[in-house]
Amino acid sequence: MPEPRLIDGRDLLPPEPLQLALAELATLAPGEELVMLLRCEPLPLYSMLERNGFAYRSISRPDGTNEIRIQRS
Repeated sequence: MPEPRLIDGRDLLPPEPLQLALAELATLAPGEELVMLLRCEPLPLYSMLERNGFAYRSISRPDGTNEIRIQRS
């Protein structure tokens, strides 16, 4: 399995993390995973993922970071 793609958006201002995610998702192949690190829950992203056939898991880390792991369904 290939290494996950990573977007560390903890120090980015909206909407930049969402824009970066959409660009990465457009080229995400089956079996690849995108990992996002964010300071807040990307609620608008979740509905976009569901509508476009992506599965995701959201993990809250002890340091307050939200880790979102995304794959094609």
